[in-house]
Amino acid sequence: MLKRSFIHISGVGAKRELSIWRAGVESWEDFIQKGKTLLPRAVYNLGLPMVKRSLEALAAPGGLDELAGMLPPAEHWRFWPQYDRVAYLDIETGGDPAEWGGITMVGIYDGETVQQYVAEDNLHELDQAMRGCDIVCTFAGSTFDIPVLKSVFGNLYVPPVHIDLRWVLKRVGYSGGLKRIEKTLGIQRPDEVDGLSGLDAVRLWAAYQAGDETALATLKQYNAWDVLSLKPLLELAVNQLKERILGRLS
Repeated sequence: MLKRSFIHISGVGAKRELSIWRAGVESWEDFIQKGKTLLPRAVYNLGLPMVKRSLEALAAPGGLDELAGMLPPAEHWRFWPQYDRVAYLDIETGGDPAEWGGITMVGIYDGETVQQYVAEDNLHELDQAMRGCDIVCTFAGSTFDIPVLKSVFGNLYVPPVHIDLRWVLKRVGYSGGLKRIEKTLGIQRPDEVDGLSGLDAVRLWAAYQAGDETALATLKQYNAWDVLSLKPLLELAVNQLKERILGRLS
């Protein structure tokens, strides 16, 4: 979907983007090669510099930062899977606000391995873990996880593309919290953490602080499932939204 995107051209919204596709211009290359004859003059003249800039950024090392700034955040789902180095991220809070801003744990899943960064242990290594990723994928992270992390880590590297699945999933009909959506889609968590919530995560951290090592193990398992489920949800949400949008062509 990335190279089919024209929504970052001034004056182009969802309806006009659809009209561009219907005119036979279905990629940035099409726009340059055929846009002058197939599109209204105003759309072509406004769009040509932006499309050329988009292709140049796509080809340039480090060009993702520029591209990410061109597309509206609500449309960042279009970057996947063109860019596939994803950090699926979730944080747990409820600790001492004077220590790491109350963050107790950050889980990052790269599609293969879950790494967890725990207060009083290795949370300071978080920045390095984020480097090398093009996309950060969260659930409701645009209003919670990322702002909290930025408030604690002033120079934290955050990938230029952020896909907040809460809003992408809502666009294809799945509303509510992460656990509710998982159950709707048949994603089953292990019995040990099934039914646990953010309040339980706070309780588990308090129990660990009081000396219960098993509470930390449970908290880690809970956090791991918060990030593991993001990958299949990203695939589902992007594929369904893409099908819904492109389905309008017919």
